[in-house]
Amino acid sequence: MADQPVSIRSAGTAVLLRNSDDGLETLLLRRNAKLAFAGGAWVFPGGAIDSHELEAAANEQEAALTATSREISEECGLNVPAQDLVHFCNWTTPLGEKRRFATWFFVAKVGEGSDNVMIDNGEIHESQWIKPQQAINLHHCGELTLMPPTYLSLSLLKHYETAELACRALAERTPYDVTPRLCRFQDKIVCLYPGDAGYSSINGALSGPRHRTVFTSQGMLYDHSGDDVGFVPMDQP
Repeated sequence: MADQPVSIRSAGTAVLLRNSDDGLETLLLRRNAKLAFAGGAWVFPGGAIDSHELEAAANEQEAALTATSREISEECGLNVPAQDLVHFCNWTTPLGEKRRFATWFFVAKVGEGSDNVMIDNGEIHESQWIKPQQAINLHHCGELTLMPPTYLSLSLLKHYETAELACRALAERTPYDVTPRLCRFQDKIVCLYPGDAGYSSINGALSGPRHRTVFTSQGMLYDHSGDDVGFVPMDQP
């Protein structure tokens, strides 16, 4: 019997920002290592949209805003109203994964009270406010486990000096929507994105434009290169 297709749940994620004496910082939460999905990874606050939120909303984006505001409160104890959330991209878990989510990504500035992070020590085991470049450096040193959406969001955020500038710029930027396709190439796991020569056939060896994340012993490396990628780099303003 063929494997049954995995249903895709709608979800929302919040990239929370604050200004510090050292510059722009974002909030990362470490998931319980025993969790089936992204166990041990450092992620942004977020989670699945509840069915009643979908039923009550005019559309999925409205439901995602409501759910993401709720998840922020539940996962880290901060209060960020839905109207403060700025949509900037969507990620859908690749085919072949046991759990799949179609996730709305939002960004928002946290003002007073950003130090009042409270975690449950159940699903979330640790939290930290950190500069995007510092998180990337720790990832490349093997000290911070990240997933591609988190890594690329951090790579984008590192270009902004303040939370206000980041929110304003991402509000004006055309949101991108991506469903990675996984393959192996040269003994490495590769996430292929639209515009990569191998995306349609899920073949990382095909010559042509590159749009992919490669998992290496030094962490993830993002490659947007060659002519006619036809997809805006996800790590650039």
